[in-house]
Amino acid sequence: MPSKKRQPTAPLDTGHTPDLDEPKKRTVNPVVKILVVAHMALILSWSMPNAAPAIANGNVPPTPSNIASNFVDYGLAVNGWLRSAPPVRYLGFSSGLWQYWDMFAPNPANVDLWYDTLVVYKSGRSEVVPYARMKDLSIWEKYFKERYRKYTERIGADADAWKRPAFCQRMAYLAYKDPNDPPVRVFLRRHWREMPGMDKPVPQDYTVTQVFEYVVDQAKLKKDSGK
Repeated sequence: MPSKKRQPTAPLDTGHTPDLDEPKKRTVNPVVKILVVAHMALILSWSMPNAAPAIANGNVPPTPSNIASNFVDYGLAVNGWLRSAPPVRYLGFSSGLWQYWDMFAPNPANVDLWYDTLVVYKSGRSEVVPYARMKDLSIWEKYFKERYRKYTERIGADADAWKRPAFCQRMAYLAYKDPNDPPVRVFLRRHWREMPGMDKPVPQDYTVTQVFEYVVDQAKLKKDSGK
């Protein structure tokens, strides 16, 4: 019997179009790549520790023998100079990309301290105006006022004494209730106790020290309060 010829079949239409279905490769603007790399380099630079003081201050001359024996410190000194150079410094500080905190509390403080104010009013009466303490706040309040406790770490040191007038003015604002009897003077007080070792009992009493006296700016007080 003569064989039947097979009829050619048309290719099936799968709906696949190679040129249209292939995913397009995403590209990133080269400027973005440069900024990312610069950011990474900036973070790495700021995360490096400082060089030894004698080398950073130039007291040790950079002779070949000194560089060879203190190679790491000289490298850190160069890094400190680079990150302090105007272009790098301005890029980091103006953009907010600089890095400072590398580890939280590497040396925990062994002093428990807190602050309050003694406010004296025009009539001569006085009262203690407390400042936010975490142990006295609810969990909900702590989420919003933890930064206030953190701020007290920036008014205790003598190097930060310039912040104390603004702090006391704020406490006078919180104490201002009667326009006829406004706060006139604020005394900033530090309460502190030294924490002993783990195996020793914790002292119950705090030592109280007056660290600053402030005369309230009455014009600013009235302006801020609207009274």
